[in-house]
Parts: sequence; structure tokens; C-alpha cells
Amino acid sequence: MSSFDEPLREVLLQTDDLEWVEKSLAGLSHKMLWRDEETEASIALVRFEKGSGIPSAHQHASNQFMFCLSGRYVYLPTGTTLTKGSFYWNPKGVEHGPTLAEETSVLLEVYDGPHYPVRPSFYDNDEDAR
Repeated sequence: MSSFDEPLREVLLQTDDLEWVEKSLAGLSHKMLWRDEETEASIALVRFEKGSGIPSAHQHASNQFMFCLSGRYVYLPTGTTLTKGSFYWNPKGVEHGPTLAEETSVLLEVYDGPHYPVRPSFYDNDEDAR
């Protein structure tokens, strides 16, 4: 069934009403806002608690876009630092990380396809890598 066959409707979420869902990586939680199950594209709020981050270099199977809503989130090898109002784009296949949240950081994260080519070792299940 194509999207042209489905009725269109608007969707409104109040993100404050959604619960933070913990991931298997300590200090990381998310609120999934939208996911396309066919393409695996997604939009989520992600929160890194102060002192947490992604522990190793990795790459994505699609383009990654992040807009920093609050905090201070650092890509350690390059020193690239996201602060409130920062927009970050990491092209598909570019290795980046590890990262560190120098302050608790909330980011709007968008993927235009699947997150990872293979599940990274810092997650202990496939669902957390979606």
C-alpha cells in the first residue's frame, strides 16, 4: 500500500508527556518521536547524562543530523562541541567518536535511514541500535 492510498493526518506529540527510555549504554536515554519501519529513518530526542557518551569510534549506515537543545556534547578526537543551538551533520560512513557529555545534553537526532551497518559493541541488543 503506498502512502497515496493512506489517509493523511497531522500528528502532534507533547514531548514532555513522553517518558525517557533508557538504552543499554549507561547514561543514554531517548524519546522516539517518529520512525519509518521500511527505511529505518527516525527522529528522536536523545539525552546523555553528564559524564556519559559513546565510548568508541563508529560510523552510521545513513546521514546523521543533530540539533543541540541543551548541554555540552563533545566529539573527543576533533574537539567538535555541540552546545545549545548547534547543528551537527555527520555524513553516512564517516567515522566519528568517541564522545563525552561534559554537561547533561539533550539532542534532537535525525537519521535518514538505518543507524548502523552492524550493531556497535557498546549496545547489548539490536533494539538499542535502531
